[in-house]
Amino acid sequence: MKSLINRIIQNGRCLDGGILKVDRFINHQMDPYLMKQVAVEFMNRFTETRPTKILTVEASGIAPAVMLGFLMELPVVFAKKKQPSTMSDFYVSKVRSFTKQRDYTLIISKEYLTADDRVLFVDDFLAFGNAGIGIIDLCQQAGAELVGMGFIIEKEFQGGRKVLTDAGVKHIESLAIIESLDNNQIKLKGVKLRKLNVYEEANRCLLCQDAPCTKACKTGDPARAIRAIRFDNHKLALRWVKDCSDSDLERAEQACIHFNWPIRIKEVVHSIHKDDVDDSHYPNLTIDFCGIRCENPFFLASSAVCTNYEMVARAFDAGWAGVFYKTICLQEIKEVSPRFDAMHNIATHGDFYGFRNMEQLSENPVEQDFDILRRLKQDYPSKVVIASIMGENEEEWKRLAKMAEEAGCDAVELNFSCPQMKYEGMGSDVGQSPELVKTYTACVKNSVKIPVISKMTPNITHITEPAAACVEAGADAISAINTIKSVTMTFESEVSGQRTISGYSGRAVLPIALRHILELAQMRINSQSSILNPHFELSGVGGIETWRNALEFIQLGCSNVQVCTAVMQYGYRIIDDLILGMQRYMAKRGVSELSELVGERLPKFLKPDLLDRDTIIYPKFDKETCIGCGRCEVSCSDGGHQAIVFDSETRRPRLVGTKCVGCHLCRLVCPTGAIGMTKRIEKKQ
Repeated sequence: MKSLINRIIQNGRCLDGGILKVDRFINHQMDPYLMKQVAVEFMNRFTETRPTKILTVEASGIAPAVMLGFLMELPVVFAKKKQPSTMSDFYVSKVRSFTKQRDYTLIISKEYLTADDRVLFVDDFLAFGNAGIGIIDLCQQAGAELVGMGFIIEKEFQGGRKVLTDAGVKHIESLAIIESLDNNQIKLKGVKLRKLNVYEEANRCLLCQDAPCTKACKTGDPARAIRAIRFDNHKLALRWVKDCSDSDLERAEQACIHFNWPIRIKEVVHSIHKDDVDDSHYPNLTIDFCGIRCENPFFLASSAVCTNYEMVARAFDAGWAGVFYKTICLQEIKEVSPRFDAMHNIATHGDFYGFRNMEQLSENPVEQDFDILRRLKQDYPSKVVIASIMGENEEEWKRLAKMAEEAGCDAVELNFSCPQMKYEGMGSDVGQSPELVKTYTACVKNSVKIPVISKMTPNITHITEPAAACVEAGADAISAINTIKSVTMTFESEVSGQRTISGYSGRAVLPIALRHILELAQMRINSQSSILNPHFELSGVGGIETWRNALEFIQLGCSNVQVCTAVMQYGYRIIDDLILGMQRYMAKRGVSELSELVGERLPKFLKPDLLDRDTIIYPKFDKETCIGCGRCEVSCSDGGHQAIVFDSETRRPRLVGTKCVGCHLCRLVCPTGAIGMTKRIEKKQ
């Protein structure tokens, strides 16, 4: 019974002496849905025995017995372990408890067990068979016929089945059979346990704000370790649990509040190998951006994650290097409710891959925002404070820029890209016009001495056209991208029954953002002789969740990255893993300066007609990892080149090399990662 086996693997606990604890779902806290599945399975296996009564022992057998009685429409009787004062005429049998290591009695009233009964016995465990022998004795005393015995879990190594068959029981069914609990490891009969995918398990973690698992552990921080894995730092995870014993990790697991089943903390920790990079030689992440020294490249993007002093101060304290403060304008801003929506996988909550917002600019009075920026720079002089501004005409742009400079801001960002502005002639409407962005960039550049950064909209065919105009006007940097115009259709996101087009962000937009950064970086390389400032810098925004995402922007030419949606989803705390992941990557490669990575992968990008079309890489199938689902054959047959044959008897795919074109659709759809790559070879003529 697969669902039961999965729960045993996920939630079962081993104790010394061959004891298996299943108190999370069977014999203390009970899972009603699982109990129903258990009862259905028992009914299917025992229907032909035609029982008239279901018998069990208090207390753990009651739940499955009652469920089974309900389904089979039969009365359920449970043997009591103590004689009630109101019971006078009864059968009694003495049995030995393996778990509690003591004798006890089983008692059933003669009123509820008679010679006319055909009895089906159901219990949670079959171990040494002691309880079963007691039931056999009770049935014999009553003259009842015992037609079968059903157990949720059988511990085969303790020999109870033989004891019962020797006693005359002809029909015994166990839904899950434990072969051994040696070394406190569960070995299930007929079940081949596959290697735990630590990333898959960590992705289930709820990332609790005040993690119960860590509170229960006491000697380490398993929540922090799991979070490190979740954000692509599994090699670093051991540092937070290095002093934890198995008992510590088990307590942490038991404290997990996951709504389905606990994170397998102990198994995750044991699956991680010691890091091969010496963390005592991690480089710092300092880098220059527009002539400003930044302690690391990670900034908060202009958005809801930085709307007041307290928020930004907490982010700075957490380790963020700087902030592009939420865009300031001179117009009155009134926001709608609700203003956010998200794209989930089916039945998944909390972990969304796409995020839509209808938020505009700062709702604070202009003077209040610039006072916040002034205080931030005074209180955090080593941090980089950048004002994002938006005007409706040249005078407004100049006024706001001067106010930013007077407040002590390190730079000013010109928001030419907000996709849902209430006012015409602002936001992405401006960003699509090279003439307007050039005019406004020039007027700001001529008004202030601090660096000017122009923020581009992706809602345009060629992002390089307005960007080039900004650079020609003197922009010191281009930041890209802002959110992508989008529509979602959920009822919950309606505003008084109405909808609008608004901005889309989150990890779903990462490839689109990278494409725009690539085009801007290539423009910088190809147009150095035709623009006034060929050394403008790039700030990357869009879909960044992990250090690896940030690295991709840097390798395409960004010396600065901005994060918004991931902070809204997971909090400022992700800065820890952004920094550590980037440092470890640099240490592993022997890179001492982050600037060495800026633009390093640009030479790998060619026009389509220049790509190699004379060689091929065939997929490679790992028989050990393959589970025989056949997904590769389905996709290749219906979406590829019919190059995979699936053997339904062996449940194994076979590649037809003469048909395979090396598209690797099969590798991408394989749910277990069982399909890899061979070496690149010349195509056969």
